[in-house]
Amino acid sequence: MREDFAVELHRRASAAMQAGRAEAQGQGSQVRVARYTDETTSKQEQQLLRRHSQPVAASSSLAAPGAWLSLAHMGTALLLVRQEDGRVQAFLNVCRHRGARVVPEGSGSQARAFVCPYHAWTYKPDGALRGVPESFGFPCLKQEESGLRKLATIERAGVVWVVLDAAQANSDPGAHLGELMDNLESLTGLRAPVGFAPRSYEVAANWKLLVDGSFEAYHFKVAHRDTIAHMFVGNMQVVDEFDLNRRLYLIKSKFAQDAPPAQGFEPRRWGNLTYFFFPNTTILVQPDHAQLSSLEPLGPNRTRVHELTLIPEAPATDKARAHWEANVALYRRTLAEDYALAESIQSGMASGANEFFTFGTFEYSASRFHEQLAQQLVDASP
Repeated sequence: MREDFAVELHRRASAAMQAGRAEAQGQGSQVRVARYTDETTSKQEQQLLRRHSQPVAASSSLAAPGAWLSLAHMGTALLLVRQEDGRVQAFLNVCRHRGARVVPEGSGSQARAFVCPYHAWTYKPDGALRGVPESFGFPCLKQEESGLRKLATIERAGVVWVVLDAAQANSDPGAHLGELMDNLESLTGLRAPVGFAPRSYEVAANWKLLVDGSFEAYHFKVAHRDTIAHMFVGNMQVVDEFDLNRRLYLIKSKFAQDAPPAQGFEPRRWGNLTYFFFPNTTILVQPDHAQLSSLEPLGPNRTRVHELTLIPEAPATDKARAHWEANVALYRRTLAEDYALAESIQSGMASGANEFFTFGTFEYSASRFHEQLAQQLVDASP
């Protein structure tokens, strides 16, 4: 980690502790409740997310050239294949003949060819169309142009990121991740971690409610009093913006107790770093691992959450596995507290009690997110 990064976090965390309050901007703000309930807005947001890099799998799930993984993400059938040159390429898992899914969901380690189950059109691991039964019946077929559709794909921080919009296939998927991803990968163990304990599940709440909760520590003492509240200074965080992305530093209680010196300061020991990649992915960095959470809006009042734990290496013993499982369990208990509250908020919206939600000055990162999201939707509109 660059020394100036750690030193700057130490300076700002110390200043916040001395002031007795988190960094704040402006006078607070309001967001219309309708933005969490409107069907048209929800559909626009779903399209926007498809134009930004989405984390779809752990790089470690495609360990060597020839490894493949078939899955669906945000309603899109994907086929990931590690190529002979070592990079992973994502394809739309859709036959170019009549549109059937070529490969059923699953995985393998030695891709030689992928055969469509409808008419046996066959594709190479690089997506090229290799064979067409009775090809004489397709005199106008341009075989070199009829391979599986490629999607913009990149591997960063041990994760495969894909832009799901096929129209953006020639875009740079790393551009969305930017400088913040460089900073994340500078942390020990996070350039090429191993994926562990993936899971997906649904929450009966708008995806933005789940984002809101990740941007402030104001709720910690109350909402997390039975899990992690004792570990952190109440309502105390440092926030940095990287264009649409941001990094939050949540200060631990022992920072206040021990007053660590700036020299040799290790941020992960004295607080949690949260990396937010706009618009819907959060990576929570802890001392020896990280937790990725990506939010898939299913509608204005339902979200599918995708989780992946990023650890330095695959557990080689039962003791190591138990260590990581305990960390995952605590993370999930804490998130369950947040998501139960989000469901409570969502269920109360129809009552009409609130036309707006009000964000305090120390919650400015959440309201700032809503401003940026609204502007992105405007920019993306025809």
